[in-house]
Amino acid sequence: MPSSSLRVVPTTRTVLLGALIASAVAVPASATAATTTAATTPTTAPAAPTAPAKEVVAAGVRFGDIDLSGLSRTKAKAALRNGLEAKAPSTADVVLTVAGRAHKLSMSTIKYRFDLEALSQAAAKAAPNTSLPVIATWNSASLARWYRSISSMQKASRNATIKIGITKQRVTGSRNGWKLDRGKLESLVGAVLKDPTKPRTLKLAVVRTTASVTVAGLKRQYSTLITVDRPSFRLRVFKRLKLSKTYKIAVGSEGHTTPAGMYSITSKQVNPAWHVPNSAWAGSLAGQVIPGGAPNNPLKARWLGLRDGIGIHGTSEAWSIGTRASHGCLRMHPSDVIDLYDRIPMGTPVKIR
Repeated sequence: MPSSSLRVVPTTRTVLLGALIASAVAVPASATAATTTAATTPTTAPAAPTAPAKEVVAAGVRFGDIDLSGLSRTKAKAALRNGLEAKAPSTADVVLTVAGRAHKLSMSTIKYRFDLEALSQAAAKAAPNTSLPVIATWNSASLARWYRSISSMQKASRNATIKIGITKQRVTGSRNGWKLDRGKLESLVGAVLKDPTKPRTLKLAVVRTTASVTVAGLKRQYSTLITVDRPSFRLRVFKRLKLSKTYKIAVGSEGHTTPAGMYSITSKQVNPAWHVPNSAWAGSLAGQVIPGGAPNNPLKARWLGLRDGIGIHGTSEAWSIGTRASHGCLRMHPSDVIDLYDRIPMGTPVKIR
């Protein structure tokens, strides 16, 4: 069934014919012996039928820019047909441009038609200076399919991404996109279907969509980042994803390997106490707690904790820097760890390879 079928139902008018039928009246006769006289009253003839009133369109009645003033209904219908055929609005394509690309809506595809009979009847009944509404039909299913094909077009937005590397950070930028407003699409095209005088070349603005994660957002998220390259004994600091500083370090010894993975700075201390691992590696100090700053405390100057007793700290054993020597921690020269300490906020991500 058509989606728009604003039709005027023709009205049939019947003029009733009256007939006056007179009855014959008998007149009495007087008779004499010589002659007889008879008289007859004639029957009254039927009245002539009343002609139907001629329907004429009132002054100023228009359909679009077609003036129907003073025309009979039959002539109004012909004027509509001629005027519409001259402009061919019922068969001309609607061309819609979206994001620089044109899309055609064929009137033959949706079986669009003006109902000239209903329009002419409406014109004959319209008050003076009336602009007639469009009375047309089309296939709603075909039109709905076209709406769906157009409104489904979009350019998806894309979030910025980061692949955290050891020596550099690989960032893919974000991209904004667009989509269509189905309601605005139907309103724009529907206005043309309902008014043959409107332009049939249309342009629909798209709705811009933005990425939820941008490069700027990643730079804020990773305002500070630490990476650790165990094979080369290097610790790197990145600020806003750009390399800021590189330090030499020592890493875990054989059997006490510094664990690889993603971590974060969970604690910070100045002159930390040393909770000695309860293992043969610690010798006679195993299981003890050595106060911060004590001569026999190997944790010098600063501590930046990662997990399970593993962290970044200064060491008095300068010879161990650049080797596998610790119980899993990352050792630094005291001056370096003091320099690092003030650059690194709590929660800083740490990637160890």
